[in-house]
Amino acid sequence: MKISFKLFSLLIALSVLISACSSAAKTGSGSAETDTGKVVEYGLLTAMVDGQMAFIGVGGGIDGVHNPTLSANVGDTVKITLTAGDSVEHDVAFPDFNAQSDHIAGEGKTSTFEFVADKPGSFAYNCLLPGHKEAGMAGKFEVTGEAASAPSSQPVSGASVSMAAAGPVVVNNPATKGSDIVRDPTDLPAPIGVRDPQTVRLDLEAVEVEGQLADGTTYKYWTFNGQVPGPFFRVRVGDTIEVHMKNNTTSTMAHSVDFHAVTGPGGGAMMTQTKPGEETMFTAKVLNPGLFVYHCATPMVAEHIANGMYGMILVEPEEGLPPVDREFYVMQGEIYTKEAFGSTGLLTENTQALLNENPEYLVFNGAVGGLTDQKPLKAKVGETVRIFFGVGGPNFTSSFHVIGEIFDRVYDQASLTSPALTNVQTTTVPPGGATMVEFGLQVPGRYILVDHALARPQRGLAGYLIAEGPENPEIINGTMTSGSGH
Repeated sequence: MKISFKLFSLLIALSVLISACSSAAKTGSGSAETDTGKVVEYGLLTAMVDGQMAFIGVGGGIDGVHNPTLSANVGDTVKITLTAGDSVEHDVAFPDFNAQSDHIAGEGKTSTFEFVADKPGSFAYNCLLPGHKEAGMAGKFEVTGEAASAPSSQPVSGASVSMAAAGPVVVNNPATKGSDIVRDPTDLPAPIGVRDPQTVRLDLEAVEVEGQLADGTTYKYWTFNGQVPGPFFRVRVGDTIEVHMKNNTTSTMAHSVDFHAVTGPGGGAMMTQTKPGEETMFTAKVLNPGLFVYHCATPMVAEHIANGMYGMILVEPEEGLPPVDREFYVMQGEIYTKEAFGSTGLLTENTQALLNENPEYLVFNGAVGGLTDQKPLKAKVGETVRIFFGVGGPNFTSSFHVIGEIFDRVYDQASLTSPALTNVQTTTVPPGGATMVEFGLQVPGRYILVDHALARPQRGLAGYLIAEGPENPEIINGTMTSGSGH
C-alpha cells in the first residue's frame, strides 16, 4: 500500500492524538468507564489503495490496517472519528445501529459521532455513498457480551440511516430539471477514408452530473464528457491512440476507462484509475478493425456502467467504410433506482436492484424520450442510413429492431471484415457488444427503434427515425388508423 508523505504525516498526527487518550484494554482503541460500559474510540482514514477505496485504521493495534475489524462489548459507547485522506466525498455508517457520520470532502476534514453497542453479534460498517461500499469501503464490527433486555438501537449522535428499498411511484417536485445528458445521435466524426496510420489523441473526462432522466425526473449520472453515451471516437486500424483520462474535481468517485478495442490487460483500465482532480494517460496501437465499446472499469464496474459511463470507438479498416448518406450513434443502457418508474424529483441509485438485474428504466442515449421527443434521428426518402448501435448494459442483451424497416446489411457482432448479413429483421447485441446496420429509406414516416423484448419500451426504451419525402404507394398504400402507436 502506498500512502503519500502528506497522508503519512496526517496518520502520525492522528495516531498521537488517539494514543494520548488511550488507556484501553482494547488494542487499537481508547476507552473510559461509564455507568453502562466503556467509551471505545476508533479513528478511520479514507484512502485509495491499489485502485480501491478503503478505510485505514488510525492508532493503536489497527494503525495502518486496511478496513480494520473494530470491536466492543455490549453496553459500550463507540466513538468514531472519520478523517478524509483524499478529496473524494465519503461517510461511514453502522447500519445495524442506525448511526453514521456526516459527509466529509477535502483532505483533513473530520466527522465524529457516537452510538451504543446494545446487541452482540458480527456486523458491518461501510460508506453509504453510491458505489463506495462496492469499491472497497466496508469492514466488520464485532460486539461481544449479552444482549440488553430492551435494545433501542438509537444513535447517540449523527444522522439516521435511510435503507429504503424499491417502492411505489414517488411524486416529489414534478418540475425538477437537470442537465441535458442525451448524446445527439448525429454527434460523431466524419468518415476517415484512406490514409496512413497516425497518432490520434482521445480526451475523456469523468463528470458526475444531475441529469434529466424523464419529465420532472432527474438522476445523478456518472458520464464521460457530460453526456450518455460518451464521445464517439473514429480511428483507423494501425493508428496509435493517446488516451487522456481526466476526473473532474467535483467527482465523488475514482473513474477509469477500458477500451474493448485495446489489446492488453484491462484495455487501459490498469493505467487510468483516476482520482478526482487528476489526469492519467496511456497509448495503445489499435490492431483490429471493428466497432468497439468502451466503459469505466472502476469497481463496482457494473455500477459505473449503469450510471452512464459507456461509449464506442470505431476502428475503420484500411480501405474505410462504404459511403452512406446518414450515420447515427445509438447506445442502449439500464438505470436502477429505488423509486419506481414514473417517479418525479431526484431519484436515487439502487445497488441491490442492479445486482438483481432488475432495472426501473431502460433507455437509448441515456434518458426516456432522448431519441423520441428530444433528439430523434432524421433522414430523407431515398437516402441510405447507417446506425452504429451498441449496448452499454451492464446486464441486458438487446434485440435491436426498427419497426417498419428491414436491415439491408448487418455487420454481425460489429465485425467489419466479415461478409455482412443481408435482409435481417432483428439483430442480437450483448452487453458490451455492438453492431453496424445499414438500410435504405423508400417510404416517409416515423420508424420506431426498439429492443424487440417489447415490454422494455414501457420503461423508456424507444427512439424515432423520422423520414421525410414523398409518399410511395407502390411500396405501401392505405389509410392510417388511430391508436397504432406509430
